[in-house]
Amino acid sequence: MLKATLYSIAIATILVGSGCSLMETRIVGNSGSRVIARSGDYIVLRVGTEDAHALAARYLGDEDRYWQIEDANPPGAIGPGAEIIIPLQQGNTTAVDMQGYQTVPVLCYHRFGDRGTKMTISVSRFREQMQYLKDKGYRVIPLQDLIAFLKGERQIPQRAVVLTVDDGHRSIYESAFPVLKEFGFPATLFLYTDYINNGGLNWDQLIEMIGSGLITVQPHSKTHDNLTLKVNGETQQEYLRRVGQEVRFPKQRLAEQLPGVPVAYAYPFGDANDEVVAALKREGLSVGLTVHSGGNAAFAYPYLLRRSIVFGDRDMEAFKSLLVTYKSISSR
Repeated sequence: MLKATLYSIAIATILVGSGCSLMETRIVGNSGSRVIARSGDYIVLRVGTEDAHALAARYLGDEDRYWQIEDANPPGAIGPGAEIIIPLQQGNTTAVDMQGYQTVPVLCYHRFGDRGTKMTISVSRFREQMQYLKDKGYRVIPLQDLIAFLKGERQIPQRAVVLTVDDGHRSIYESAFPVLKEFGFPATLFLYTDYINNGGLNWDQLIEMIGSGLITVQPHSKTHDNLTLKVNGETQQEYLRRVGQEVRFPKQRLAEQLPGVPVAYAYPFGDANDEVVAALKREGLSVGLTVHSGGNAAFAYPYLLRRSIVFGDRDMEAFKSLLVTYKSISSR
């Protein structure tokens, strides 16, 4: 698909096009990698002992951009003696091509425990799922990268996946966080603030998790009430005031207590309407997340992003079915 096409075009452009610098130069150091050709957009390289991480650190200035090199080349191409390309510029930030488009699954967890139930996933199954993501080449990205992708500001990896956890149960810290650290996977916690220090996670635990560099915390309302439903006897004006408070208060509370500024909001029960969306916009929040299953393309409406709940009483095949990262455009 994209990577084979990009590889062919880049090689042809660099080796045949004008304005390219052809060379056979040994890289400084003992890696044995050789630059064959260079343009303003690409380097053609014969690989020595360096892997994608080391090449990204050397040529892109950031080891974490290793995926840009992997995605630009055929699968398994990076190895000693192989000729590869290194893209020096961002690629297709919309991830749309003639055959289809990339879609980003956002997975939603709730509780973690010894045994799986509908809303509780066992720690062993959670670890199995994270191992599957790693083994099958999925790239777990922060929610902030997905937001930048939706804004057209950033290319993201192929096979990108976002992890989120709702509500703020203590099992996140006790059971999920150690697994996320084990794999180095980022995740976003969506918390309703009445639960913090009141049966759920406490502020010290949140600060510790944020300090790992893997966890970000975003609002999930104040009380976890369904914001699309009016309270008995509530007038429209009272309803709108309450919705505004359910959006404004947790955003302010998290900003006061934790590093960073909230930019996303997960709707309680995944439900939203025009009034709730308008409240998010007034508060300057960039995205709202539902629990309607499916992935998100670059053209997804940012205030109704899809998320797929990972149920603890389902098997690995059900988990795998949530990981659709590319959709072909049918001719029918």
